[in-house]
Amino acid sequence: MYYAISHLTLYQYSEPISDSVMELRMHPRSDGIQRVIRFNLNVSPDTRIFSIKDYLNNTIHHFNIPALHESLAIKAEAIVEVKQPPPLPDTLPESAWDEIDSAIQDRDLYDFLLDGKYTQATFLLSQFAQEVDWRRRGDPLSLVRELNSIIYDAFEYQSGVTRVDSLIDEALSARRGVCQDFTHIMLTMLRQVGIPARYVSGYLFHRTDVGDRSDEDATHAWLEAWLPSLGWVGFDPTNNLIVGNRHVRVNISKDYDNASPSRGIFRGNASTELEVGVQVKQLDELPYEHVELAPEMAMPRYQYYQAPKQSQQQQQQ
Repeated sequence: MYYAISHLTLYQYSEPISDSVMELRMHPRSDGIQRVIRFNLNVSPDTRIFSIKDYLNNTIHHFNIPALHESLAIKAEAIVEVKQPPPLPDTLPESAWDEIDSAIQDRDLYDFLLDGKYTQATFLLSQFAQEVDWRRRGDPLSLVRELNSIIYDAFEYQSGVTRVDSLIDEALSARRGVCQDFTHIMLTMLRQVGIPARYVSGYLFHRTDVGDRSDEDATHAWLEAWLPSLGWVGFDPTNNLIVGNRHVRVNISKDYDNASPSRGIFRGNASTELEVGVQVKQLDELPYEHVELAPEMAMPRYQYYQAPKQSQQQQQQ
C-alpha cells in the first residue's frame, strides 16, 4: 500500500515570542515492511532545519527561531509504502516464556521492560490486572492477543477525558481515554509479566468499512511486543488489531515521553493556541512530480514580528 501523509501544526501566541527551539518527530521510519519514498518538511517563518538519528534510529528534526514572531507553522508531507506483514501463527509453544527470559539479558531488550514516565504500575492497575486474571499463562502470543482484546472491550474511546501528559490512573479510573492511554496501560501490563514492549507513534489509514475508534484527523499510537521467533509484533488495543499495512510507523520509544510529534520552548510571556491537522490518503499510483499532497491543508506563510513604529513629535524651536 502507498500512502500520502500530510501533518500540519499551527502555533499562535498571544504575545510576540523569541528564541523558539523546536524538536520534531514526524519523519516516518524506513525499516522492515515500511519504506519512505518522499519526505518534505516546511517551517514558517523561514528557518534552517537540522536532523539527527537517535539510538533507536528515529529521525528527529530540530530548528530554532531567534527573532520575534507571533505564529509558527510546521507542515510535514510524506509518501510511504507499507507492505502486509507475514501472518502470525495461532500460538507459540509454552517454552517461549523461557526464550523470553533468556533473551532479555540483551540490554536493548531489557530496556523495554523498565518503567517509563507514563508506564508505571499503580494500585488501580493492580486492581485491573486482578480483574482480568493478568499473569503468565498459556503462551506469550496468545496472552498478548488476549490483553489486546481485553483493553478494547474494557475501555471506551473518548477524546477530552485525558491529556497528553495524563498518567494511566486517569483512564483506568474513568474507563475511557484515547489511543495513548490504552497503549500505556497495555505496555505496563506486558512489562509486568516480562514481555519487552515499546511505544509506537505514527498514523493510521482509516477504512470506512471497518469503524476504527481512533480519530481520523490525528496521529495514532500503538505498541510492539517482542516475541520469540517473531521479533517485534505490533498490537493496536484502541482498535483490537494486530498491526498490518494500515499503520505507518514514525517513532518508537519507551512511552509518549519521547514520542511527541512536536515540542519545544521559547522566550516570552505568552499563552499558546495549538491546532493540528492530519490527513492520510491511500494512493493508487505514485505521483511522478512533486505535488502538494493536501492542498486543502494550506501551509501559511508567516513573517517575523515587526514592532509598530511610534510617531515622533517634532519640537518647534
